[in-house]
Amino acid sequence: MAKRQALGIDFGGTKLLAAVVDLDSGEVVATAKKRTSAADGPQEILDKIYGAADAALDTAKLKAKHLAGIGVGAAGQVDAEQGVLLGTPNLSQAVIDLPIVASLRKRYGVNAALRNDVHVAATGELAFGAGRGVQEFICCFVGTGVGGAVVTGGKLVSGASGSAGEIGHIVVNSGGRLCGCGGRGHLEAYASRTAITRSLMGDLKRGRESVLRELAPDLAAVGMWPESGAIRSGVLEEAVNQGDVLVTETIIEAGRYLGYGLASVINLLNPQRIVLGGGVIESVALLFDVAVEYAHYESLAAPAKAVTFERAKLGDHAGVVGAALIGAASAK
Repeated sequence: MAKRQALGIDFGGTKLLAAVVDLDSGEVVATAKKRTSAADGPQEILDKIYGAADAALDTAKLKAKHLAGIGVGAAGQVDAEQGVLLGTPNLSQAVIDLPIVASLRKRYGVNAALRNDVHVAATGELAFGAGRGVQEFICCFVGTGVGGAVVTGGKLVSGASGSAGEIGHIVVNSGGRLCGCGGRGHLEAYASRTAITRSLMGDLKRGRESVLRELAPDLAAVGMWPESGAIRSGVLEEAVNQGDVLVTETIIEAGRYLGYGLASVINLLNPQRIVLGGGVIESVALLFDVAVEYAHYESLAAPAKAVTFERAKLGDHAGVVGAALIGAASAK
């Protein structure tokens, strides 16, 4: 029997990953990457999606017409029914109402679907990862931003407008830091890699000592721009491992706020499990540990006792696997 394969695309604030996925096993057959940035406009984003998709298909030696579908997970608010990216706080403000699904259908001639990036990651984890066999769980992914998804009764919760699970925009400090979405005091403004980097760069400008000056030599060249990507997740982990006081303090603060946000979700939804993923969680063990500690401490006793914490098992592939599954489902 021929393998059922679909194309999954995970489109975030700094990276776009496309993959051909075996739908029965969750195996990633071939991948391709593109860098994204806040400067990307609508056509640039579409061109990068096409480029990564074409490269993944070429590597897999697969024609688009043989795909079961194409799925895209985008870091932002989406209209899933219309297949439109409504907007995203971590990319160009010009990217509004981008018709991703219609564009993919026209180019590749197969069915396509669009969802929020953590919604597709939760779909992947539900089918093949840390959420497998779990009826009630929350996904929280920490990268350029902080995204979330809710699974209840073994099914993804979309909400009235398709944006259920936006844990990154829970208010953790009323009137606090400005978030990329325009609100204040949101979790994303305290616990995302962008927030961590912005805090670190502020302290570096004020003369704090840190091994970051050696580990991330591009800092001076990019003019201390937090969204530049000069301070990657692996650099943060290496700085913590070297005992860097500034980075350790900053990660602990981010973990504390992440724990506050998770505690609110635990008290509200009483999940069996919280699945934590994303580049910063994967790389920086201290962030995971501190977040779990504060989430347990700040939760009510009964739901705190019931919940377990797991790292996402599919790692970097959670998004593309989930997107492929959603893309294939759109053809039914």
